[in-house]
Amino acid sequence: MTVQAVAREELLQQVGPIVRAILMRKSGMTLAADDARADNVDAIDLYQDILARLWERLLEATGEAPDVRDFKGYAAQVAYNAWSDHLREKYPRRASLKNRLRYFLGHQSAYAIWENAENELVAGLRKWQFGAPAATGERLVALRSKRERLPSGTVPAKAMERFDAADWQRLLDALFARLGGPTSVDDLVGAVADLIGLREDRVESLDEDARDDSPLDELADSAPRPDQRVELRQQLVRLWAGVLALEPEYRCAYLLNIPGPGKSRGDIEVFAMQGIASVVEIGAALGLSSQQYGLLWTALELEPDDRDELARLETAEECFCLLWRYLPLADALIGRMLGLEQQQVINRRMFAMRKLASALAKPASNERSREAEMSDSVFRRPGSRRL
Repeated sequence: MTVQAVAREELLQQVGPIVRAILMRKSGMTLAADDARADNVDAIDLYQDILARLWERLLEATGEAPDVRDFKGYAAQVAYNAWSDHLREKYPRRASLKNRLRYFLGHQSAYAIWENAENELVAGLRKWQFGAPAATGERLVALRSKRERLPSGTVPAKAMERFDAADWQRLLDALFARLGGPTSVDDLVGAVADLIGLREDRVESLDEDARDDSPLDELADSAPRPDQRVELRQQLVRLWAGVLALEPEYRCAYLLNIPGPGKSRGDIEVFAMQGIASVVEIGAALGLSSQQYGLLWTALELEPDDRDELARLETAEECFCLLWRYLPLADALIGRMLGLEQQQVINRRMFAMRKLASALAKPASNERSREAEMSDSVFRRPGSRRL
């Protein structure tokens, strides 16, 4: 890799723990890979998405890599914004509560909202704005778990939508008195939501494992009606054109381990099954070298018959046809083959998926011209696009 590429990788590795710490604190989850709770899986997905956004930002940067101090602050801000967006999308009533709280706090002289040293929005009494220590997490936990309670009559016994200014003032005065210091706006929203018994009016999915992780999920798993088959195939053609337009490392990270919820094979077979690209054409798109195949044959636990077949393989096409039986590959193995860390492989796949999803979301009035446009611009780096 170039010096600039190495600098980008080092920057991403330095800000990763910052992003993880923010999400762990905000979500209350572990972000551990073996924690199968739905909220933890959501937090892990969000963590990976934030890293992909940061990697995209680094790729767009021209000249020298950003200063590490500036980029750490930028990464923290992206993490805070992403968490807010996540809550707004998943918890609309909570988002409404947050808007109401911010409006009230911003229009009352006794309260204030400001940014702390970590660029996080915090709220409290106006007199706390300059120097008061933040409320401790123990106090928040005690209130939210109802181990401690606010004085009788301070929590309105009616729907949030019916609170008037006096209701908000009694509630917040009692809450801030108990906290004894400013707290983040998100933590304040969580505390108030628990205190007033806020519930979301939403229907949970009956299949919690059905996760929309890949641009292929909607295309391949939607069981199209006969009148949709032509459109489906056109979309798959556009997707394959987007895959071919990706840079080689990103194409490998995507194709060798395409996400496929509930499927051990992932979704790579869709291209061959729909006649978009044959197995040989997929292998040609990957363009693996003989050295890379050699590493894979050493690392993979091949069946005895397949290992006997190795001696008879002569061409790259034959090698990939054998490798096809063992897809998807583990990210750690893909990383060894590409000379990357496992996390770097994940980052490249997430970035590729964002590009492909963005390309599929755009209307295509003319399929031929759209494919040409994708091939030319799907990996173009806009000079000043904001995340």
